Amino acid sequence: MPDNVVTMNSRVRFVLDNAAQEFDMALAYPKDVQGAPDKLSVLTPVGNALLGLKEGDSIDWTGPGGARFEVTVREIVYQPERAGDLHR
Repeated sequence: MPDNVVTMNSRVRFVLDNAAQEFDMALAYPKDVQGAPDKLSVLTPVGNALLGLKEGDSIDWTGPGGARFEVTVREIVYQPERAGDLHR
């Protein structure tokens, strides 16, 4: 896996619609989120949009209510594969 791709359990710094506010969250399976403010379920629209993107990538998508958004990956702070933290 290239070290600049968002994978499961990656910690990602990203923005929505090029807003000034950045988010720094770990992409997680729903069972691992359990209300943790720094984790984002892969089953959420934003979580699903982030999976597979590379640093610098943006993607346009339509949210559940029909609103259009742009998600941009600013940095992959941590990627398990890059760190050698492979959980099997």
